[in-house]
Amino acid sequence: MKLSNILTLIENYIISKRIVEDTDIKSISENSEDYFIDKNTLFFAIEGSKVDATKFIPELISKGCKTFITNKNVDYEKVNVIVVNNVRRVEAIVAKNFFRKPDEKIKVIGVTGTKGKTTISYMVFNALQGIGMKGGLIGTIEYRINDSSIVAENTTPGPLHLYTFLNDIVNNSGEFVSMEVSSHGLETDRVYGIKFDVGIFTNLSREHLDFHQTMENYFNAKMKLLYQIKELNPNGKIVINIDTEWGEKAHKISKEINLEAITCSLTKKADIVAKDITISLDGNRFIVEYQGKEYKFHTKMVGLHNVYNAMCALGAVLTLRQDKIEEIIKHISQTTVKGRFEILKSNRGFFVVIDYAHTPDSLEKTLETGKSFSPEKLTVVFGAGGDRDKGKRPLMGEVASRIADKVIITSDNPRTENPYSIISDILNGIPDERKNKIKVIENRKEAIKTALKEAIKGEIIIIAGKGHEEYQIIGSEKIPFSDKEEVTKSEYF
Repeated sequence: MKLSNILTLIENYIISKRIVEDTDIKSISENSEDYFIDKNTLFFAIEGSKVDATKFIPELISKGCKTFITNKNVDYEKVNVIVVNNVRRVEAIVAKNFFRKPDEKIKVIGVTGTKGKTTISYMVFNALQGIGMKGGLIGTIEYRINDSSIVAENTTPGPLHLYTFLNDIVNNSGEFVSMEVSSHGLETDRVYGIKFDVGIFTNLSREHLDFHQTMENYFNAKMKLLYQIKELNPNGKIVINIDTEWGEKAHKISKEINLEAITCSLTKKADIVAKDITISLDGNRFIVEYQGKEYKFHTKMVGLHNVYNAMCALGAVLTLRQDKIEEIIKHISQTTVKGRFEILKSNRGFFVVIDYAHTPDSLEKTLETGKSFSPEKLTVVFGAGGDRDKGKRPLMGEVASRIADKVIITSDNPRTENPYSIISDILNGIPDERKNKIKVIENRKEAIKTALKEAIKGEIIIIAGKGHEEYQIIGSEKIPFSDKEEVTKSEYF
């Protein structure tokens, strides 16, 4: 692809340029350690909040690289330097066209909302794979193409990595991608230009307010998915859980912009309605009404929230394939996700649940699910992340102390904050009359060990906050750590 063609695509974003040669661009990179950088590489030298990649330009020139796009005013002779505004959007435009629009060659399903994104994306992936389609998965836990997988770095990768991955799906005979779409990804143009065939809006509760500041801003970021579907795909659709205030607002927006919506509900008139719900440690059993017919579900994933997740996944898959609904339901029902209400039974007759709940709302729903099984005792072990929204910490303390019989407050990912400062914020939300329920054990390993040692037969211990993660972030380091491993290696399992 000639540089001149790229310049035409991004001309509205160019602030300044020095062009010495109309280079034939054969690769794109933003990693200065990329082994394959040479004279035909276009390098995105982005000045970010943590790393200023423009400092690598001299080294890259010595490797032969001749072409740079950057968001910082730099000046180097004898190479092509293009300074742009909105560099992530420029990166998306360039990547999409360099890889010949891979998003338009497959079906793209995007899931957004505070909770449920990971589970729904897996349900959709498993259902489509189960009926014989090849494809990919992009989300919090992993990026997958068919049966090959790599650990995810971000819920929604940056535009260059995203379009590279979509191109890999196409090159591996893929027909679809099921992907999580984070509010950060929407707000920072990571998914700019993606032609979504169907979107899913799950719900909205307090999260990422350190970034969005207000719930309205957070909601508006999520709604960018609806507007993008409408703009880029006249036949696109959105699946919405309408049983919340934010879901109703999203549905209203879909009507205003004339975007076809598939609605899901337990209590209202909707396209997909679940009823006769039974929830147990064995899974969820319920009936779904769709187009005048009833279908039985028995999902392995537990909790009322997973009834909604299953409905949303069903709605999305049926926009692509109406012909195999019984098979689709079977594969949605069989889905399990690491670290999402993952149930472990001890040899002493108590249960441990590993869950990713790390917001007040998700912690409340997880604890309420545990409580619904009428355990002899309900214990929760949790903390809160450092360098993130501090306002949610006392709310999580209040929720935990209200629902659980015993609360062990510990560290999550403290990052650069003092762990005891985070714990203090959590304690501030707990009324004095509930303080007798509380133990503080800052060391997470010791907190889990204590909960297991003190457990009684019939107890449920919920270890919340980290789910699938296999590390703790302490300072700027990622220390290997797994909640599930700490449990399963104990003498009680």
